[in-house]
Amino acid sequence: YGDFYSTYEKRDNQNMKFSVAQHVIDYLWELWATFPFHSQKHELVVGFYGGEPLINILTIRRIVDYIESKPEIPNLVLKYNMTTNAVLLDKNMDYLVEKDFKLLISLDGDKYAHSYRVDFTGTNSYDKVIHNVELLQNTYPDYFNKSVSFNPVLHDRNHVRGIGSFTKDKSDKIGLIS
Repeated sequence: YGDFYSTYEKRDNQNMKFSVAQHVIDYLWELWATFPFHSQKHELVVGFYGGEPLINILTIRRIVDYIESKPEIPNLVLKYNMTTNAVLLDKNMDYLVEKDFKLLISLDGDKYAHSYRVDFTGTNSYDKVIHNVELLQNTYPDYFNKSVSFNPVLHDRNHVRGIGSFTKDKSDKIGLIS
C-alpha cells in the first residue's frame, strides 16, 4: 500500500504480527463455515510480499501451519505465493517447494541492470540472487518450471529487450516487466 490508497496506514518498517494474520484467518474460516462453497471450488491464495518476506520466514511458517490446522472446508483450495528478492532463497527453498509456493522473483536483468537492488551492506545482490535462482532451478527443475516467474522493474539501467533476453537465456522464461 502507499499514500495513494484510502486505506493506507503507516508501516514503520514493521513485520506483520502473527496475531493479525490469525484474526483474519479465523474470520474467514468462520465466514466460510457459515456459508460454505457448495457448487464449485474456490481458491484461497495467501500472498506474502512487501519488503522481503523471507526475512520473516518464522511468521510465514506459523501462518501456513495455522491455516493448515484449520478444519477442512469443502471446495476450498489453499495456495500460497510470494514475491521475493531471492537473497534468502537458498535457506528456504525446501520449505517453499514443499508448500508449493508460487514465486515471483525480483530480478532486473544482468549485474548492471540489477545494481539498484542491494543488500543491507549496500552491495549489489545480483551474484547471490543468480546463485540462488540457479540452485533452485537445478535442485527442483519441475517446480522451477511450474511455479517460478520473474518480475523485473524497468529503469534507467536496463531495457525491455535486455530484460527479455536475459530471463529467457537464464531460465527459459519471460519476465513480467513492471
